[in-house]
Amino acid sequence: MRIGVQLPNGLKRRAFEICDKLGSDVILSGESCFGACDVDLNLLADVDVLYHYAHTKIVKLGNVIYVPYFIDFDLEKVAESVRKIPEREIALISTAQFCHKLFELKKMLQNFGFEVELKKGGDRVEYPGQVLGCNYSVLRDSKAKAVVFIGDGLFHAIGASFYSGKKVYAVNPRNFELIETDSSDFLRTRAIQVSKCVGLDKVGMIVSTKPGQKRLSLAENLKKKAIERGFKVLIVYMGDITPEKLMNLPFDFYVNTACPRITYDDYKRFEKPIISPNEFEYLLKLREDLGLDEIE
Repeated sequence: MRIGVQLPNGLKRRAFEICDKLGSDVILSGESCFGACDVDLNLLADVDVLYHYAHTKIVKLGNVIYVPYFIDFDLEKVAESVRKIPEREIALISTAQFCHKLFELKKMLQNFGFEVELKKGGDRVEYPGQVLGCNYSVLRDSKAKAVVFIGDGLFHAIGASFYSGKKVYAVNPRNFELIETDSSDFLRTRAIQVSKCVGLDKVGMIVSTKPGQKRLSLAENLKKKAIERGFKVLIVYMGDITPEKLMNLPFDFYVNTACPRITYDDYKRFEKPIISPNEFEYLLKLREDLGLDEIE
């Protein structure tokens, strides 16, 4: 049996250690692995099974096996950090690497007098409390007064704040730092990016070839609406979306229907403005707010 292995950047240095355990006929993917949506389809076509590491299942492909990668952390120290927040009705969220301990953390916090909400989101997430950069459905209809994100970095915490409209605290399980996040700067940044597109009319509508991010029908629908309003639009179909690939294209700005993190996290890398589908609809006066781009 020929086996394919796809690793994110954090695990690629351990490629020998991982591949040696799978046998002698193993092919390692050299492509990106930014999330569960990012499956190496070219390698998949040449192997019997593809092991995709560190992410939970999003794309349902019969010969792709998702191998989660959980990171251990000190529950007691994380709980002590959470105890510093004033709200006592909270929702717990985390990413795939840390969400395996949320049930234990919930019980510990309940013993401290917290009311803890720990729900499962839509089909795109696998574990209770799990959020993705493109999906915060676990917070839909949340009754909590505040949200506590367990994880490193602030991207998901800020996204949760913008999505839910609630106060969100981030606790880093590596150093136990507690940060109260605020989405106001994020919203201001997005409004500025949309304002840069006012008066421009040549639109590149980006569609990803990656199976978990591919929203061609959305792009086609937006293209139709834009053309009706006098815009010139072409759909641009690509895998990894980089500034170099867009450099020589004749567009004034881009609408990104691929991974929302490209719009929200990487926008500074691009010479031209890059906005989300929701933001484009706002520009077209089809909606009253910027909204948060989610992939259901």
